[in-house]
Amino acid sequence: MKDFIEQQIQSQSLSFNTDNFLGLSNTENSLIVIECSLIDYSLTDIARIVESNNAHVMNLFVLPIVDGNTLLISIKLNLIDVSPVLMSLERFNYKIVYYLMKEGVVTDTHKERLDELLYYLDM
Repeated sequence: MKDFIEQQIQSQSLSFNTDNFLGLSNTENSLIVIECSLIDYSLTDIARIVESNNAHVMNLFVLPIVDGNTLLISIKLNLIDVSPVLMSLERFNYKIVYYLMKEGVVTDTHKERLDELLYYLDM
């Protein structure tokens, strides 16, 4: 999937290279790439989800995919461990395509607990 992201970026802009897209500065400790439909895209909703997890958006890049109805959204955050943000985005039906963080890992236990909670809430 990383190759696909790099290919999409290269096809959209000549001056923007993939190292700038995937590289992290000192203030940007993590990167999340999500996929959503053009109809469902709301920057305010994404920012609300991120900020509700005590994170700040340091950089955001929106890239339309070839079909025109789907967007790839790159979000650089100031958090070291973005596990809570990933779980919140999944809870609100955003598809996580790629993520990179300097430290921390989303464990299977966390994922199982979240799935159990969502199952319980649906009852």
